[in-house]
Amino acid sequence: MQYERLVQWAQNVWEGRSPGRQAVSIWATQECGNKVAQQQIRPGRKIRGKAQYDGVEVIDCPLIVPISDYGNRGKRMVLTATSGAYVFSFSEEGDHWEVIFASYYPDDDGQDMTAIAIVPPDKLDVWAAFELACARAVRPRIRRRRDVYIIGGTDAFFDPTVDWDDVILPQDLKDQIMNDVEAFFNEGVGIYKQLKLAPFRKLLLAGVPGTGKTMLCAAIAKHAISKKRIVVYVSGSDRDGASFEKIQRAFQAVAAARYPTLLVVEELDAYLRGDDKARVLNVLDGVESPNNPQGSLLLATTNYPEAIDERIVKRPGRLDRIFVIPTIQDEEQARAMLRHYMGDHWKAEHGQVASALIDQPGAFVREVALQARMLAAHDRKTEITLELIEQSVDSLKYQMRAEKDFLSQRRPLGLGTNIRRIQGFPRPDTNNR
Repeated sequence: MQYERLVQWAQNVWEGRSPGRQAVSIWATQECGNKVAQQQIRPGRKIRGKAQYDGVEVIDCPLIVPISDYGNRGKRMVLTATSGAYVFSFSEEGDHWEVIFASYYPDDDGQDMTAIAIVPPDKLDVWAAFELACARAVRPRIRRRRDVYIIGGTDAFFDPTVDWDDVILPQDLKDQIMNDVEAFFNEGVGIYKQLKLAPFRKLLLAGVPGTGKTMLCAAIAKHAISKKRIVVYVSGSDRDGASFEKIQRAFQAVAAARYPTLLVVEELDAYLRGDDKARVLNVLDGVESPNNPQGSLLLATTNYPEAIDERIVKRPGRLDRIFVIPTIQDEEQARAMLRHYMGDHWKAEHGQVASALIDQPGAFVREVALQARMLAAHDRKTEITLELIEQSVDSLKYQMRAEKDFLSQRRPLGLGTNIRRIQGFPRPDTNNR
């Protein structure tokens, strides 16, 4: 295994630099190799007691290819997590010693980094204090502002524009969700503290695609900002995708915040893969949960609740509340949603299609309105008639049926397969041969 060869290499370096001095091999915190930490923690800094940090030296390791990640810090891009080998120097009352440190990517995916260190056994407390200082240095520094922090995305911030009144759901469900959010921040934080628990609450919005979970998150985010809370959003849109490292960075930021914080993680199921599932469990269990004294609320979503491990869904405490976001339940909701998307083009007669929208997700209604307006624009019409709305509904339902049939009936195409035998193509009429 690579870490065994790396430890042997580091031990050889130790013997060459500190001959005869005892040392132990340990798993280390990867943040010590982070360029942000190395720049912020300057030589001469007191670490623990009279122990002092004296500096870092980069050394070559034949087992590691040095490579850095980068990210936004403040208004500029900087190098962050870095694989490589280093010698960290310390001193205390005339005693000088070193720590051999190496960080590397054990897998080809290049997402999760591992680190080892060779440390004098009588200096483990100083090294632990240094690791903590490095971890604090690389935590995203977030301050209260009028937009949402993004962790892991191509942008650093975004401004939520969805108002709570724009969310069209059954009123009792909307009230339940908002009441839960406000009850936690207003009274729940104090209750958690009385019970000696980290004030960290977890809500899950579950439902089929298109029911409006993203819109709901955006509206709650805008509401949270209006209440002077910090909002952090974990994005999987960059090259690293849905990695636990992003959630970990988000939790570090939330823990360091000095204000009540809302943390939004969409498509939670995407993060529950391989070894990451156990790490998510540790966070949801409270072992590694962010302990922000002002209160942190996790708002997660999933399109596929069946993909979430039963250990997460069914164990109390891992997810405090699960809200199922349904498809359209009645004609009143359907009319309200269609009216919203039709905007100034809405006519009372459009409501006659409401019955055809029941059991459809909100995204379907949005597409009905968009397609009807596009049809009218194509025909140079300024008025959107009921006929255009009905045509749009029929067209989209036909499209959905065709897609469903294709996905359920498709078969692999072999070299000897007759093209007419592919599912979806009619068989030849043998009676007319």
